[in-house]
Amino acid sequence: MTKKTYRDKDRDLDVLLKDIDTWFGGQGYQTQANKADGTWFLQAKKTEAWRKVVGASRAFNVLIQGQPKDFSVELSTGEWISNLAVVGVVSWFTFGFPLLVTGIAAGWSKKIESDLWDFIDSKVMFGEKAKSAQELAVIKSQNTSEEKLTQLRDAYEQGFIDEIAYNAKKLEIESQRRTSKQDAKTEDKLMKLKELLDAGILSQGEFEIKKAELIRESSNSEIESQVSKLNAALAAGILTQEEYETKKAVIEKQSELAGKIKQLENARDAGIITHEEFEKKKLALLV
Repeated sequence: MTKKTYRDKDRDLDVLLKDIDTWFGGQGYQTQANKADGTWFLQAKKTEAWRKVVGASRAFNVLIQGQPKDFSVELSTGEWISNLAVVGVVSWFTFGFPLLVTGIAAGWSKKIESDLWDFIDSKVMFGEKAKSAQELAVIKSQNTSEEKLTQLRDAYEQGFIDEIAYNAKKLEIESQRRTSKQDAKTEDKLMKLKELLDAGILSQGEFEIKKAELIRESSNSEIESQVSKLNAALAAGILTQEEYETKKAVIEKQSELAGKIKQLENARDAGIITHEEFEKKKLALLV
């Protein structure tokens, strides 16, 4: 058995296991894998004919344990587990199935082990980084949106809703997906800005200006979402063209006002105008 521990690497361990699975597949191995919280396990074996040469049901084992930043990888040979997907990683530990058989049994294993470590080291060094909470939220939202769109399309094809309702709901779902994605991006950028502030790279004034810019961008995205909902309502016949134009004009006016106020806030935060001047100019805009 050989083991390596990786520190402060921030790697997506699901992707790492998949990459290892693909590597074995390219070498002509059959694989099976399973995972539990903080544990990923993969077995790989050659064809029946080849296994008769090297011995019984011996398989190559890969065990990954830990979290994206700090994790370990263990390699060994052991017995092929029948139906690993049913047994499961947790049950495997609990009921004492033979996890790893120590020692590399044959020359072929040594060669595979060496090549595999080279591959794993490369993936740890240059592979895909672990996704942030914001990125995971976007993925989850996108998957949910795709499911809704599929259900909506099925409902339309089966005649449960007409084309107008289908198009209206489709626009609404797509708008929600865009908004969710933009919100996650904004939150991620705000976190990175805060890190720059804490590290002393940005001053408090610079931080406030950049923060205001990000919030303004997010506000613009919200305006786009509102207009998309209006488009959906118009397409569904909920609004007349005249009502649509009126409501759109109100949204655009509110957006323009919000933009001007943000500019004033930026000027105040940068020390270009005083707080009193800011309040006077803001009041003038609101009157």
